[in-house]
Amino acid sequence: MTQEQVLDKYAKARTDVLRAISEIPRKFTLLDCFCGMGGVSDGFALEGFDVTGIDIVDAPKMLGYKHRFIQVDMMTLHGEDFRGYDVIWYSPPCIDFSTQSQVNKGYADRQPPNPERGLKIIEAVYRFTKNAQPKIWLMENVSRLEKFWNDKPILRFYTSRNGRRTLWGNLRFPIMFDIRPQRNMEYDYVKLSYRLRSAARAKILLACSCAFAKACEEKLLETQTI
Repeated sequence: MTQEQVLDKYAKARTDVLRAISEIPRKFTLLDCFCGMGGVSDGFALEGFDVTGIDIVDAPKMLGYKHRFIQVDMMTLHGEDFRGYDVIWYSPPCIDFSTQSQVNKGYADRQPPNPERGLKIIEAVYRFTKNAQPKIWLMENVSRLEKFWNDKPILRFYTSRNGRRTLWGNLRFPIMFDIRPQRNMEYDYVKLSYRLRSAARAKILLACSCAFAKACEEKLLETQTI
C-alpha cells in the first residue's frame, strides 16, 4: 500500500468517526475509551449519561457491548475531534504492567509484558485528553502502573479476581471502594471463551461504575450552578 493510499484510508476512517460523533444527542455525555464489555458504560448509562464506547475490536459483536459504539484504534485518533464530552473514561490495556501477566507469561493476549510499549498507550491517552478538553477525565489501570508512571493516583479500588486497581484523573472522589468478591457472578467463566474470560475479569463492577457516575454528575451539576 502506498503512502497516498494509507492517508486516504485514514482520512475516510476519520470522516466516519466524525459523522458518528455528530449524531450523538447532547446531555451529560460519557466517552468510554477501551470500553470492552462496558462495565463503565453500563453504570454511567444507568445514571442517565449519554454513552459512547470506543474499542479496537467489534465490542458489540465480540464482547456484548450494549451502547453507541465506534470501532477504531485509539492510537489513531485526534482529541480535538472529540471535544464537547462531559466525561472521558479510559481503561487502557494493563497486560504490560500486570503482575498476573508476568506470572502467566502473557495473561491477556499471550504476549510478554512490555512496560515501554504500555507507556506509549498511556502517553497517547494523555495527549488525547489534553486536546479533547473534557470537563472530567478518568483513567483506570492496575496499581503497578504507578511504578512506571509518576502522576499521583486519586483513588484506589478493588475489582473481582484482579486485586487492586488505581484511578488517575482530574476529579478527586469523596468515596473509596473495597469490593473484593471472589468473582463477578454475572458470568460462568468455565463456559466463556478465552477472550471473553479475559474481558469479564477486567470488567468494572456495576456498583463501582454507578458510584463513579454519580460523583461525576454531582461535580458537573455543581459546575453548572457556579
